[in-house]
Amino acid sequence: MYCTEEEFKMIRDCCLLPIMLDMVEKKRLEMEASGVTMKRLYCTALVRMQDLMLADLLQFRKKLSDAGIKLWKIDDSEVRKKSAFKYQYKCRGYVNVFEMLRDFARAEISKKFGYYIALVFKR
Repeated sequence: MYCTEEEFKMIRDCCLLPIMLDMVEKKRLEMEASGVTMKRLYCTALVRMQDLMLADLLQFRKKLSDAGIKLWKIDDSEVRKKSAFKYQYKCRGYVNVFEMLRDFARAEISKKFGYYIALVFKR
């Protein structure tokens, strides 16, 4: 493993947050094109959520970089055979694989969306 628990959580979040950002962007574009009555409210909330997620992603990437940890995605064609997301990371000179099953990723994304929704409406 060679990473601390905090570093491992940051690696996990750096894998999940780009997926979440894509999901939110897709919903925002759908919402803008729709005729929903409160479209402006929803779009504003989604943009705020994107801002919060992006800020966290940049912070996590900076912390990982400062710790000398590099993270990269493994070729999609190899991973599609499994129902998982697969990344490699280099930590303290050791190259390791981080793999998330799609069901686990869905559960984690659902929890993280709850966290960001609460932040959006917290003010």
